[in-house]
Amino acid sequence: MRARRGKKRLFLGLVILLGLYVLWLGSTLVRYRTGRGVSPEKTGSGFEIQGVYHVHTAFSDGRQPLEKVVAAASAENLDFIILTDHGNPNRASLESQGWIGGLLVLAGSELSVSRGHLVALDFRPPDEAFSQNAEEAAQQVAAAGGFTVIAHPFSKTRWSWGEFAGYSGIEIADSDSMFRRNFLRAVPYLPTLPLSPQVFLLRTLVRPWQTLRKWDEMAASQPVYGYFSVDAHLAYRILFSCFRLHVLLEEPLAADFDKARAQVFNSLRRGAFYCAVDAARPAFGFNFWLESPSEVLPMGSTVSFAPSVRMHLRSKAAFPFPVRAHLFRNGEVVGRSDGPEISFRPDGPGVYRIEIYLRGGSLLSRDFPWLISNPIFIREARW
Repeated sequence: MRARRGKKRLFLGLVILLGLYVLWLGSTLVRYRTGRGVSPEKTGSGFEIQGVYHVHTAFSDGRQPLEKVVAAASAENLDFIILTDHGNPNRASLESQGWIGGLLVLAGSELSVSRGHLVALDFRPPDEAFSQNAEEAAQQVAAAGGFTVIAHPFSKTRWSWGEFAGYSGIEIADSDSMFRRNFLRAVPYLPTLPLSPQVFLLRTLVRPWQTLRKWDEMAASQPVYGYFSVDAHLAYRILFSCFRLHVLLEEPLAADFDKARAQVFNSLRRGAFYCAVDAARPAFGFNFWLESPSEVLPMGSTVSFAPSVRMHLRSKAAFPFPVRAHLFRNGEVVGRSDGPEISFRPDGPGVYRIEIYLRGGSLLSRDFPWLISNPIFIREARW
């Protein structure tokens, strides 16, 4: 009799726990969908487009042909995608570039080099393969009119650090590596996969301390820009909803392919873009700039410090949900704001960038930046 009562109590306890778990999971889904329904105002004087960087297709080790990748991107209302199929370079991928079904398809190549993987962008296809030596490959890409980004430096094929070779960028975080590394952390959210797979993906995101520190270290001597990378091989639409680049143009995106291609790559070259986790909340309309009596310099710019010149760093956005902003100088927080707007007068040289965090029940970890600006570089004046 006692054994039977014990089993009933155990069963009842399990039912109660299951019910509480279902309620918790249901409230999580409701909270996520409610937050996703709030969109920022599309205001501002600039021309902002959004897309994804670091995409693999059947041209290399991706699971889907280009037409299906394009369909996934179009379903997410992206303006552009950047293919980075493996190769030295991947010529088939490069030849696929163009306007496809209203989507701007751009391509580079992910090179396997001596220090790891290096993404080459906006280059003229060479007659021969790029070198497998990292420094030589970066020089060859630059000679061909292109620029390079260090891929997933602390995960998968890790980057072995050496002499700085003029790399233009570094991947701050990539969703593929986050998913692989932090899968167990998100296991309680597995039942959400059929309904809202983004919930599971968001719970795998952990602040990339190593990469952020390395980015700040590299940027201390040379302009280096940060990228959120999808590193997509499959599950394209889910990944395309997560990490996005918001690119700021000087005029509307052109209908002519060659001009549109130049617009996007030129903005990436000069750091005129910011990264956001759009799966958590849609981002639009953020800006970060430096003002002085004689000029206004956009995000990504480099300027010399002059004590006699009154400078202000400012950020602005119209987000209809609660956020907090941190202004970083050389990797250390020097300013905070309950909201996206910051006004700060720099008192010396440094690399200044902004991280914005969601408040009010976001599914992101509290220390994972929902939005990261590219820096403004204030350097010592050289006479």
